[in-house]
Amino acid sequence: MSGFESGGVFNGKTAAFNTNRDGAYPPRLQSLADNAVASISLREQHMAELLSADHPLPFVEILADNFLAMRGVHYQMLQAVAERYPVALHCVGMSVGSEVNSAYLMRVALMAKELNAISVSDHLSLSQLPGAVVHDLLPICYQEPVISGICANIKRIQSQLEVPFLLENVSRYTTYRDDNIQEGELFHRLHDATGVGMLLDVNNVYVTAHNLNLDAELLLLSYPRQAVCQYHLAGHQSRPPLLVDTHGSHVCAEVWELYLKAIAHFGGHPTIIEWDNDIPPLVELLTSADRAQHLMTPVAGVA
Repeated sequence: MSGFESGGVFNGKTAAFNTNRDGAYPPRLQSLADNAVASISLREQHMAELLSADHPLPFVEILADNFLAMRGVHYQMLQAVAERYPVALHCVGMSVGSEVNSAYLMRVALMAKELNAISVSDHLSLSQLPGAVVHDLLPICYQEPVISGICANIKRIQSQLEVPFLLENVSRYTTYRDDNIQEGELFHRLHDATGVGMLLDVNNVYVTAHNLNLDAELLLLSYPRQAVCQYHLAGHQSRPPLLVDTHGSHVCAEVWELYLKAIAHFGGHPTIIEWDNDIPPLVELLTSADRAQHLMTPVAGVA
């Protein structure tokens, strides 16, 4: 069963869905409960093109941090997008692994309400440091003492949101000397304690496995099956000896293969193509989303 229960409910939160101007849902998406649908993470340069034609997308992901001012022409365009497509908000500044920024959380919660978002997601990382905010996804310690603090942060975020909150696995490049908990176990512990759902980034699994000399498939299968309810797919770059999660290229063949293993094990869930650097024309993102849909449909048993 998906992290989203029947009727679009997860962890006690009901996901609301926008309709288009004719009152009909975009094709294929009625709720996020076991919905094997694929789409894109929409960037500002593609908004006008998306609005100029009737693209049959079931939903779109939006990077909330690009619109925190919640005013101006681009936000007005985002509001127009939200009138046509259900919106999943994605964030990079919650700092779940350290101290949640109250003003940031309140802003995201307000945006989610204004756009009638279906979910909000962020990463298992930290960006808030004593006296400073770092605009990056810094690694947390994978150690027993951090778990209670992360759980408290997740519950605080959940209490402020009216929609499900999902936690994403990050690309990792190193470990701390005293780390003693595996990532899969940590996600199990967090889900058991808070009910938080998981946004499973398949590219991040592949990058992390390479960089930490792990088996990618074993890492993938270590995550809690009942928590997974969205997927991310993206490109990375080889910078020997590391792979770097750049979101600046096509999804590679190895990540597509790992995605097939993910949907075979966890089931079909909303899948999002991310592209943040060297962004290509919109049609290339839509083509990648179509490929994800083509792969997911027979495995997930979707008609």
